[in-house]
Amino acid sequence: MRNFWLHLRTPSLVRRIIIAQMLLLTLLWCFFLTYILSEDLRSPPMLTGSKTYETIQKLVDRLDDRPQALTEVLDAFSQALREGYGGGEDPALSISLIVRKNKHIIYSSDGAPTGVTNTRYGSLQTIESEGRSWTSRTLQSGNSDVEVTLITPAAGWNFFIYLNSRGYYILPLLVCIPFLLFPAWLSIRIAMRPWNKVVNEIALRTPEDLSPLKSVPKHMELHQMVDAINAFLARLRESTERERIFIADAAHELRTPLAAMRINVEALQSYISSESQQELLAGIIRSNSRAARLVNQLLLLMHSEARIDTAMEPVPLTTLIQERMAELAPLAAERRIELEFYAENEIWITGVRERLMSLIDNVIENAVKYSPEGGRVEVVVRSLERSTQLRVSDAGPGILPEMRERVFDRFFRDPNQIQSGSGLGLAIVKAVAQQHNSSVSLSTSEEGGLMVTVDFPTPKSV
Repeated sequence: MRNFWLHLRTPSLVRRIIIAQMLLLTLLWCFFLTYILSEDLRSPPMLTGSKTYETIQKLVDRLDDRPQALTEVLDAFSQALREGYGGGEDPALSISLIVRKNKHIIYSSDGAPTGVTNTRYGSLQTIESEGRSWTSRTLQSGNSDVEVTLITPAAGWNFFIYLNSRGYYILPLLVCIPFLLFPAWLSIRIAMRPWNKVVNEIALRTPEDLSPLKSVPKHMELHQMVDAINAFLARLRESTERERIFIADAAHELRTPLAAMRINVEALQSYISSESQQELLAGIIRSNSRAARLVNQLLLLMHSEARIDTAMEPVPLTTLIQERMAELAPLAAERRIELEFYAENEIWITGVRERLMSLIDNVIENAVKYSPEGGRVEVVVRSLERSTQLRVSDAGPGILPEMRERVFDRFFRDPNQIQSGSGLGLAIVKAVAQQHNSSVSLSTSEEGGLMVTVDFPTPKSV
């Protein structure tokens, strides 16, 4: 129930349009009814006909010798007229009847403005009497001197107020509105389908996807919005591309001086006999190695985040992993890490070989790097129903669950890690995985360390 009220309190464009439609319908209804009633008051149908007048004249002629009966009949007739008119018993809001014979009033409805007298028989006239305006018409009998006058109030607004007080004016609209809400809601939902299509396309996009929207709506308003979004994406894409090119160029330019520095320092070591100076030069070489590794990682990251411009092709994943593990074997041996590989048979995926190599290298190298000496790194490749899964597990310190999304950001390192690193390895893994429509996730291994899982789609679903 609480969620329902929160939903109602949340501003909604659909709800706003429905309310606007209902208000517009109410205004149109009021204007239309006002026009109809105004026309009726200007020329009341009861006054313009002749049947009512003729009936009363016949009654007067036939009951002329029975005044009491005539009065009773005319009372009943006047009551019927007022009920038919709809103004109730108030003569200021309803119709009144006056019957004259030989210019003398022989009957008048209760409260009727007896001062109203028409000067033209058969014509509608507006007459001021008793401080009010009245519309009246008088017909005279052709066989006698009986005159019948019907009188209605000419002040239309009084009649409108009376109808509103009894609900005649708004009540039909209030009854209809609940039945109109669902068609109104349905029509708006149908009309907003193109809008929802654009929203869904934007919602399903990854943060790295800056390509123009595929939806090209024909509707003018929505077309303008899509054009504005595509223009913004184009500017953002150009800015990102300039940043990527700048970092890649800077990293590329740094490789040569770093390599030259290392060669010179290594050459200088052969001329130095002092132990303290040798340690200083060794420190320079270590710093040079870290800087060179950072530059290489930057180049790999920029290369991985670039848009795919290389055709994907079938790659033997099992063989590729074995090759990369053989390359990393010296690093594992240096730290006495045992590398274990499990795969049932050769599994092929579709991808770019060089970029898959950087993914595999980073995942396995990180596992070796963070595992304790004498530990074990397990690499498993298996074919699932809809994907090919690569799992790399270690016995290192692992990563806390709340940090597992942040470590994919560039240059972000777990504050609890004491091992040196550039903070780019997992960013490269994520970039390569996304380029291959794959997913990468982190969890805890059986030995309490980190387990990296990469799910590659099967070649049919790529």
